[in-house]
Amino acid sequence: MDVSSKSDFEFFMVRALANTNDDCYIELYNILLRAFVTADVDFDGKVSVEEFDGMIEAAAALPRKFGYNWWNEEKCPDQATRLTVRAALFKEIDTNNDGGISFDEWLEFALKHYKGTTGSLPKSLDEEDKDAFISVCKKGSEAGSAEHRRLYWFHWKCFQAADADRDGMVSGDEFNKMIDMATSAQKRLGMEVPFASNDERTEMFKKMDENGDGSISFDEWLAFSLEQIISKVAAL
Repeated sequence: MDVSSKSDFEFFMVRALANTNDDCYIELYNILLRAFVTADVDFDGKVSVEEFDGMIEAAAALPRKFGYNWWNEEKCPDQATRLTVRAALFKEIDTNNDGGISFDEWLEFALKHYKGTTGSLPKSLDEEDKDAFISVCKKGSEAGSAEHRRLYWFHWKCFQAADADRDGMVSGDEFNKMIDMATSAQKRLGMEVPFASNDERTEMFKKMDENGDGSISFDEWLAFSLEQIISKVAAL
């Protein structure tokens, strides 16, 4: 997985752990699956205690790249200590004590472990309190800023959730879900909610769909939302 910055990684993890239907969860699932398969060198469908260290190292590589030691690295000053720590962790995950960890045991533990470890990461934009939400919208117009990046990834979150058929476009049938997600914070925080009626949404979709093919691309969605949704919050 190609993540270029710490902030992008943080947004990825927040999304991945929030919803199993999110594309980021699917990517995290695949990362954990690849760690499992890489460690399963004897191809028996389970990871033994001898193989376990390799699985943890594979899983730890991405968070460690951005300075996060989420797999007890601070307790492992040398290889001998690391193997001892990992052996204890193996016993914790091997709940049925059969001497091997299945993928479902590994997945369940890893997700629970990450949820308990990532509490200090920034919230998803639509879960922020009112002051923080308005602040991000105000500063989001500054190209290259952290707030600008947060808005960018938030719009991808909305777009991907709506693009149910994964064709890279959002159709008229999918448009409502995207608008609902993009304005959920305003609704939750008691703010004015733009494009609340079906008529407004239908009219706006037609304006965005300039070539009349019945769908809109991400860049069209991003430009529209920044101008018609985010700017109204930024003006407060």
